[in-house]
Amino acid sequence: MVIILNGIRELSKKPLFILFVITLIITAYLLYKQIYIGVPYYDVFVYLNNALIFAGIPVGNVSVIYLSPLMPFLTSLIFRAGYISANAMFILDAIIFIFGIIGLYLLFKERFNEIQSLTGCLIFLSFPLIFTWAVSGGIDIPGVSLSIWTIYLLVIGVNKDSKYLYLVFPLLMVAFLARYTSVILIIPIFLYLIINDNFVKNFKKIIVGVLASLALFIPFIMYFYTKLGNLNPLINLVTSTIMGAGGAVNDLGYNPDKLYFLFNLLNYISIGPLQGVYREVQNPSQGFPSILAYIVAIIVIAGLAIYLYSIIKRKMENNNSSRNRILNLITLIILLGMGVWSFFQASYLVCELIFLAALYLAYRILKGTNGNLKMDFLFLSWFIAFFIFHSIIPLKVDRYFITMSPALAYFLILGLSTVLEKYKSQITIKRIKIEHIYLIVGILMLISTAAVHMGHTPRHGYGYQIQSASDWLMEYDPQYQNKVIYSDYDPAVSWSLKKEVKFAVPRIYVGPDSFARFLLDNRADYYIDTLTDPKWEIPGFHIIKRIGGISIYMRDS
Repeated sequence: MVIILNGIRELSKKPLFILFVITLIITAYLLYKQIYIGVPYYDVFVYLNNALIFAGIPVGNVSVIYLSPLMPFLTSLIFRAGYISANAMFILDAIIFIFGIIGLYLLFKERFNEIQSLTGCLIFLSFPLIFTWAVSGGIDIPGVSLSIWTIYLLVIGVNKDSKYLYLVFPLLMVAFLARYTSVILIIPIFLYLIINDNFVKNFKKIIVGVLASLALFIPFIMYFYTKLGNLNPLINLVTSTIMGAGGAVNDLGYNPDKLYFLFNLLNYISIGPLQGVYREVQNPSQGFPSILAYIVAIIVIAGLAIYLYSIIKRKMENNNSSRNRILNLITLIILLGMGVWSFFQASYLVCELIFLAALYLAYRILKGTNGNLKMDFLFLSWFIAFFIFHSIIPLKVDRYFITMSPALAYFLILGLSTVLEKYKSQITIKRIKIEHIYLIVGILMLISTAAVHMGHTPRHGYGYQIQSASDWLMEYDPQYQNKVIYSDYDPAVSWSLKKEVKFAVPRIYVGPDSFARFLLDNRADYYIDTLTDPKWEIPGFHIIKRIGGISIYMRDS
């Protein structure tokens, strides 16, 4: 017994164990709150309906099963076991989230010490977007968690044991199936491979990994083909993802501002104080940065400036060929200028390729000045690749920044550690060590985000009203499965009723008469309105039930 207690005591001193416990507590709290809030946004209902289809439970519309299929597929396995609830997807998100945090710590450990890596993960955990969307049932957190492990296998495969390179591209394919835009990760992967001298030596393992990744994709391709009869929707979606095609002007997320994510960077670090509404927690751009965000940003910018200065200074001291140096610098400046121009004027792919060339040249110029330069460029290319992609496409929502969050956390801890390590001899606070300061920063950011989240989180989300309205309709009309039902929020009502509900929304019609004509021509028995305010009087239909902001219309006899 004494041996076991001593083992637990020693284990509790390990930063990874401490991080695991903290992450577990936070995830348990977030999961508890998410179950009460319910489904937070439109897309999750689509994934839940796809999970029903994967589980063999017909809900009518199969035309969207080609959307990122990993999470619906995993959720369908739980559905098949008999537990059909949105909570199943929340729980899967929670498990993958914890898995991702552990991977982030191991990845940071390849560059920083244990305390710095722990602090970097606490900072990542504290990001408002991570805290809010961690167990939401969406695909953003699973996509970034699997991306983290993909990069970790890449790093240890290049630096420690090349056999891990066999797994890099299969895991990248899994990340791709979790969230299609994860394919952008190929850019930092490619850069990291070519800046390492053993690229040719490891080329065979890379090719084998690429071929193995296709084996993961083929079963989904075959399934989509049997359900859809062709692969056109999937091909169009993947093509639009790769090419960076955006949404239409009338899309809710339409935003042509290419500096949107840059302008809101401080909001993504920390928001506050305790004011506003829950949508500011879900979408930090609608809130205001906290004082902590400004303090951290100032320290980090100073640290990164010191770090960059030391690299340039060392390069200036070691470079004997002034002619080559000037030529390389001119080429780099030209590439950066072209990159900035292409960011505002050209396509996403052109901009990515120019910055990839610029990063490669910059690494060649600075090579030999710092042993950690490869990791720095890996994370820099990670941030830039996703920043360019999500900034250029005109469809933007705050949660898209989650793809850049690991890289942001990396540079925050890099800047912070540079300042603390440089001035640690001058930090003479009684009984406070430098390690304590790292942890104080991480814990303060975590407490700030947790306080804001707890101060804003509602008990129930809009999905509960939709479920209540659906429950009422099922009791009111036991034959509802045989009825034709339309709704302006069809994925949510389809999920609640476990049947096909077709889409119809009043705002795209000139008036109630034309909308009523559409419903009557399509033999609608019921119309469930969740969004229109004020509610329309629809000729040929009458309201039989109001629940909150939801109205159930029934066709007149």
